[in-house]
Amino acid sequence: MKKILIIILFGLGLLGLAARFWQLGKIPVSLYWDEAAIGLDARSLLTTGKDLNGQSWLQPIFTSYGDYKAPVYIWLTTFLGKFLSVSELTVRLPSLLASLGVAWLLFKWLGPFVAISFLIMPWSIHFSRIGFESHLSLFWLLLMTYLIIKKQPAWAGLAAVFGIYTYFSLRFLAPVLFIVTFLLYANKKIKQFLIGLTIVGIGLLILIKSPNYAASQQYRLSNNNLITSTERKPERLKKFLINYSSYFNPQFLLISGDPNLRHHSGFGGELLLIQGVLLLAGLVALLNFRCKETWLILSWLFLSPVVAALVNETPHASRAIYLLIPLAWLIGLGWSRLKHSWALIFGLLLIINLSVYLHDYFVHYPARSAIAWIKPYKDSAMKTYDHSPVYISPKLYKPELYFAFYQNDLKLLKPNPKFIYNLPSVCPQEAICLDY
Repeated sequence: MKKILIIILFGLGLLGLAARFWQLGKIPVSLYWDEAAIGLDARSLLTTGKDLNGQSWLQPIFTSYGDYKAPVYIWLTTFLGKFLSVSELTVRLPSLLASLGVAWLLFKWLGPFVAISFLIMPWSIHFSRIGFESHLSLFWLLLMTYLIIKKQPAWAGLAAVFGIYTYFSLRFLAPVLFIVTFLLYANKKIKQFLIGLTIVGIGLLILIKSPNYAASQQYRLSNNNLITSTERKPERLKKFLINYSSYFNPQFLLISGDPNLRHHSGFGGELLLIQGVLLLAGLVALLNFRCKETWLILSWLFLSPVVAALVNETPHASRAIYLLIPLAWLIGLGWSRLKHSWALIFGLLLIINLSVYLHDYFVHYPARSAIAWIKPYKDSAMKTYDHSPVYISPKLYKPELYFAFYQNDLKLLKPNPKFIYNLPSVCPQEAICLDY
């Protein structure tokens, strides 16, 4: 029976890996604005040595198209583009590599049940296939934690800085989790701890001193959030608690997931339904022992949604991506504590559950999510036009990103006589007008 369980674990692992590699760069069906902008900055760095705004590659905040991006994802895409050229695949490859890195670290640290639980989680599968910086930052956060546990807090500080320079939301979580993990695991390495914390501090200082920092803060605080809200404190606290609790809602985790089709496939929850049972088993198992891992997993679990809950767009699977680790940990813990016969049964149920999810993801999700991924702009940008000018509706936002990326022409980001990113009241004769 133990051999059969090992075979099932191996099979689930292969399915989880196949779900990441199969049609990578093709599903989802188009790049999102942020992914296209990352690719364009990478192309600009490769062709001109400067970013889209004529700035050096070595900067803590890229202006991009006005949304002020962290640099690490752009750097990695540029590096890969040097060997593979910059394409949809190249833009999404850093996220895939991050996912494989997370699975490997979980396997080395917590064993096969936790690593497999991560690999087959719909939340994890989806974000491993898209070029979102939040998912890449998950790898750096886990690497930071792993290095502290292995008594290397100085190197962990460097990993924390890479995480912060990948996704700015880690400015809160990374330093706090750094301190919590150190106090639990490596509190005799005081000198290395201070070195690591100093590295984090220097990284944050360089970020704050960036000429783009004030503008980036203003941009990020322009959304509907509780920090800039004019409501009274009791009302803001109430909304924060409602937002925070939404990330632990079974509806989000097991039934419907994030309603945004860019963050979730729209089929089932962020976890497989069978994983919900194992999650409960993991919570029960956690109550039966007290050790460092217990306090670390609880700290990670409850800290992860704090920043995400400050924004009123909840639940938001990208901003709360750090929940993946404690959830996989608990699911793996619950699964590993079952008797072999029950573990075997749940393994078979997970194979069925995962297969149904993957069928929907690769067969039905592409059509269902076409508008969410702005596919009309991609389709239009990939055509050859004999007539000019071509007028393009800006209804879906920033068409210039798509025409510049898919036509492979950085000049199309600026006003030009061939592609005009606006519609006239009456389409001129001989011109082409694209409305959506």
